[in-house]
Amino acid sequence: MNSVLNAITGHAAILLAVVAILEGVLAAWLFRRNDEMRMRLRRARDAADEAARNAALAAPGGIDPEIVIQLLRSGQSPTLDVVHSLMEQRENSDAAADPGEP
Repeated sequence: MNSVLNAITGHAAILLAVVAILEGVLAAWLFRRNDEMRMRLRRARDAADEAARNAALAAPGGIDPEIVIQLLRSGQSPTLDVVHSLMEQRENSDAAADPGEP
């Protein structure tokens, strides 16, 4: 037991250097993995936006895809009632902003 302690204390600088190198390699790997996951998340978000846009365009009643995407990003449920009420609010605010048009 004493010889093990002497070996550890005698080579403490070498062991510390090995641990530091291993931590550096692990940190570099985690950083690269984080970048890969961020890119995958961005591609998934773009695909979800495109799917929501296509679903809104395919839905009856001419649903505005931007409202659906806005609801999804805010975490709200994009039900037809909510989407139609937001579309009516947007139309009313547009009508109020442009009173000269019929």
